[in-house]
Amino acid sequence: MTGFSEDPQAAYGLPLDKKSFLHWVQRQEGRFEFAEGKVTMQARITRGHSLVTNAFTLALRSRLSISDWNVLAEGFGIDVGDGIRYPDILVEKAGGQTSDLTTTTPVVLVEVLSPSSVGTDMTVKLAEYTSLASLEAYIVASQDEAICWVWQRQGEARAFPQHPQEVAGHEALFEIPALQIALPLAEIYRHIATG
Repeated sequence: MTGFSEDPQAAYGLPLDKKSFLHWVQRQEGRFEFAEGKVTMQARITRGHSLVTNAFTLALRSRLSISDWNVLAEGFGIDVGDGIRYPDILVEKAGGQTSDLTTTTPVVLVEVLSPSSVGTDMTVKLAEYTSLASLEAYIVASQDEAICWVWQRQGEARAFPQHPQEVAGHEALFEIPALQIALPLAEIYRHIATG
């Protein structure tokens, strides 16, 4: 028994379906995701993680019209194949029901790295997220230094590149053509000294 569940299926590690997980997770404290029929607990976030997440969210909200875009942070789910993920930030077209627990149509996703999430964010989530037809950009951001790794659809085939664009340094910025905006790293990482 894992000790974090009131549901015998989850407590004993038995497979759940997405509907059962969404019902279960609403009654839990803490951060959880659902992949391959199993519930996984997510690490608590650091101040640095929270600062980068908040700065990204503010930067996106200040550049996007609320009548056109939803910018949601830490806690709204994405229905990905057989799983439910909770990215740090997601941008989707405005709309949807206020009672929705997940979306299937994110346009931009951002994950802020934690020591425990590096492998998952750069491989497993990369594969899951880039399989979504609606997704135009996936951004992985360091919480410790001004650096982001950006995958964006390219070319006539609208395919994601195998390797990300690495954007580094306070003077750097990157464009997100799908949103028609540019994000300067100085704005996202203003809490980190420039050296």
